[in-house]
Amino acid sequence: MTLLSPAWLLLLLPAAAAWWFLRPAATLPRVLRAVLLTLIVLAMAAPAIRLDEKSGTVVVLADRSASMPADAERAQLEAATLLADGLDPDRHRLAVIAFGRGVAVETPPSAAAPEAFTQEVGPGASGLAAALDRAAALLPADAPGRVLVLSDGRFTGADPGPAAAALGQRGVAVDVREISRPATGDAAVLRVGAPASVSPGEAFGVSAWVSTPAAGSFGYELVRGGNVVARGERELPAGVSRLRFRDRLTEPGAAGYELRLTAAGGTADPVAENNRARFVVGVAGPRPLLLVTETPGGGLATLLRDAGLDVTAVAPEELEAGAIQLASASGVILENVAAADVPAGWTDDLAGLVEDTGTGLWMTGGRQGFGPGGWFGSAIDPLLPVSMELRQEHRKLALAIVVALDRSGSMSMTVPGGKQKMDLANLGTAQVLDLLSPMDEMGVIAVDSSAHTIADLAPVSDKAKLRNDILQIESIGGGIFVFQALKASAEMLSDARAGTRHIVLFADAADAVEPGAYAALLAQCRAANITCSVIGLGRDTDPDAAFLRDVAARGGGRIFFTEDARKLPALFAQDTFAVARSAFVDEPTPLAATAALAPLLGAAAPPPGPPAVGGFGLTYLRPEATPAILTADDFRAPFVATWSAGLGRAAALTGEADGEHTGSLRGWPAYGDLLASLARFTAGGSSDARGGAPPVGPPGSLARQRVDDGELTVELLLDPAAAPPRAEISARVVVSRPGQPPRRLRVPLRYAEPDRLAATVPLAAEDTAVAAVDFGDGTAAPLPPARLLYDPEYAPAQEASRGPATLAALARATGGVRRADLGTLWDDLPAVPRTVPLAWLLWLASAAVLLLEVLERRTGWLSAPAEARGPSGSAADDGRDAPTPKRATAAKPPAAAEAAPAAPQAPLPSTGLGSAFDAASRRGRERMK
Repeated sequence: MTLLSPAWLLLLLPAAAAWWFLRPAATLPRVLRAVLLTLIVLAMAAPAIRLDEKSGTVVVLADRSASMPADAERAQLEAATLLADGLDPDRHRLAVIAFGRGVAVETPPSAAAPEAFTQEVGPGASGLAAALDRAAALLPADAPGRVLVLSDGRFTGADPGPAAAALGQRGVAVDVREISRPATGDAAVLRVGAPASVSPGEAFGVSAWVSTPAAGSFGYELVRGGNVVARGERELPAGVSRLRFRDRLTEPGAAGYELRLTAAGGTADPVAENNRARFVVGVAGPRPLLLVTETPGGGLATLLRDAGLDVTAVAPEELEAGAIQLASASGVILENVAAADVPAGWTDDLAGLVEDTGTGLWMTGGRQGFGPGGWFGSAIDPLLPVSMELRQEHRKLALAIVVALDRSGSMSMTVPGGKQKMDLANLGTAQVLDLLSPMDEMGVIAVDSSAHTIADLAPVSDKAKLRNDILQIESIGGGIFVFQALKASAEMLSDARAGTRHIVLFADAADAVEPGAYAALLAQCRAANITCSVIGLGRDTDPDAAFLRDVAARGGGRIFFTEDARKLPALFAQDTFAVARSAFVDEPTPLAATAALAPLLGAAAPPPGPPAVGGFGLTYLRPEATPAILTADDFRAPFVATWSAGLGRAAALTGEADGEHTGSLRGWPAYGDLLASLARFTAGGSSDARGGAPPVGPPGSLARQRVDDGELTVELLLDPAAAPPRAEISARVVVSRPGQPPRRLRVPLRYAEPDRLAATVPLAAEDTAVAAVDFGDGTAAPLPPARLLYDPEYAPAQEASRGPATLAALARATGGVRRADLGTLWDDLPAVPRTVPLAWLLWLASAAVLLLEVLERRTGWLSAPAEARGPSGSAADDGRDAPTPKRATAAKPPAAAEAAPAAPQAPLPSTGLGSAFDAASRRGRERMK
């Protein structure tokens, strides 16, 4: 027993004094008032008792990574359900957290368990440390708790030890229950030893350690960029063996390798994912320029090589998805290439490398460059020194355009990146909207088995509302009835005021049905000056591709096919630029040099003025860009412009570098120097760990990187004798992943040791990371691409032995146990004292005594029976005859002693219950007087 507010006991003294001076005459009221005052003072002092109680919150951490067995989800849900069934809702709470690459709370603290895992955490990693941190945040700070880890213990990323130690300091035990794949006969590549970087032409060795469950014959193959470096079979003993390879790289940049291990005889491997290991070897030296052109052997490639530049020329279809090929180049030149012709995602990777690692960018004009090539709105659009919008003041004709979108059932399919085909078609339509001005008109129709008007043809005034309507179009079902789409579009355009009228038909190349009398309809459209282009989603060999091609031909427009829905926005923009016809000026135009031309050429003075060019793409100079040559016409448009884009450089030549629209510029004596100077400017940021340029960064420093446990660690080693760097140094990392936009990270480098700065970035198996150390002064040291051998979740059993050890260490460090019986977990919660207040009982007693006191004071019922009995309480007082006691015979007393006869007495009043009530009532009336 304890008093929570004992100071109130001081009121007993004034309460006693008040009772004494104000005490009533009757005994019972005095007693009742004394008891009442005592109870009130004791209640105010808050009496309580302390009891030990086991209550609190249990947080279950469910490992959802790829290393877990197939039935792990079922086992984890069963464990959570068992705990929920055994809890006391008044004392216990249960929370469930799922973790993998990410961490997500499946159920907050409650009395229920989840029926299924609904949060997406990514199976490519096991962030156990992050899960423990989330559990610590979820547990109430002022209440006991316990953590249950359902995992194989094979964590990736940060060590969970510190997180567990923090829980232990709070008194939170971490219990563990191992759920792991059974040990199997798994052959795997354990690790690969290869140099991070070599010199051009230097022979180097690669060592691979492989694990085999039993002696036997195993095949191996080392592949570099699609070319087999080594292949063969070898008898390997059970256990770990070493394979050795040799190779030589001559081109600066980077080369990606893949090592494949197979069991002879086609024996199936239970975990095939760890039979392939990928790695990258960098090659130091000045990296070549990557020229993307439809004519790899054309004039521009030849001219640049003759100028002494190292150029790798490829056609768009030869480009490799991912970042390795891009990271092997000091700069990228896009010579009259359409955006839709490069691999999906390639432009996003290029933009990241330009801004974050210093790769250069140069685009040349032509019918496929800049806006007409569909580059408007692309990832590299804001990196160029010129903008590509269609400005109203330079438009000769207004444009009326109707977009007819296929919203059939096939458009609901999801593409890489998580979007539906319909979403990307909507974005393409919105791209068309962005290119139009208030002088233009636009309408939108969604088509399945009939045409549905989304936006009627009207001037483009409220872009926000129209964009919102476009982006809300959903796939409904059925096929696209092409005739209905064309008919509705033509009827809408018949009332257009613009001179240029155009239909954009978007359809599935494998499901474009009901052509109807399309030929006659398109003939009527051409007579009414209405053209029609078709964007077909699919291949040009699909069942309805020939029909769609004929629609475009009869409509006087263009036909585009793409299997990658992510290219749709670029195709919509490309067709809109072509229809507008004002984005490319195809007539001779005079040029005028500016003061920036001489520094670009490295000359003391600019050469004699350039001659007229045969045509150019109409663009607009960005505010901070530097023009070297402008058009000497009414447009005063940039013809050559440069600027810095992040850590990289970007240049624009809006004319065709080598083609029919080059015109008289081809004969200009300084033209070759101009092209070579632009190429050198593009490659100018190639000072990196891959070699070739003056060193950057603090004197004596060295940038390097390594990959461990699913993380890329970027380090900068400092010279202990040199002064510490003053500017903030950071790692800028572009993480390329197939089918998704790259992640672009900027992580500050922190001191790990007095002479070593470091930063870490988590990686997934499919990621390729390209990092650069940004020194904060406009210079950077790019590093070779890096990637994981394979998903760490598929590490073989030998590497997985640390899993049980990790779980045991977590339990040992926090006072937890290996939890086999979940039914006893609630009983193992720490017992904590719980204060049970008793004041409410005293207040109830006080209320009862108060009522009794009032009852007695008003009625006297409690004291009435005692008063009726009299002081002695004898039978004579009750008016009853007392029994005569038996006595011994005694002599009679003297006669004189006999009393005289008493006078007769009046009869006593009745002393029954009614008389007692009457007396009490009488006394009450007297007190009321």
